[in-house]
Amino acid sequence: MCLQVICYVYFTRIIAILLQVAVPFQWQWLYQLLVEGSTLAFFVLTGYKFQPAGDNPYLQLPQEEAEDVQMEQVVTDSGFREGLSKVNKTASGRELL
Repeated sequence: MCLQVICYVYFTRIIAILLQVAVPFQWQWLYQLLVEGSTLAFFVLTGYKFQPAGDNPYLQLPQEEAEDVQMEQVVTDSGFREGLSKVNKTASGRELL
């Protein structure tokens, strides 16, 4: 991957610019074609190299039996209301604890 990045940078910054200087005016579009084509090839190859793999150990689900798996207590409280108590108000506006 590192070699791919180095080749891309050298091609688009040095070789393509030297080609732009060396060709006649009517062939100046060739510079843009080569730069855009190399950019497309770079991103396609990068996407191909980093595509998700089928045997990725991080994405596999455990294959154990239901009896073997011991479920822990599920905690659904986030602790947001920890230490708070409910206060009831009476019709007169006084608070009852």
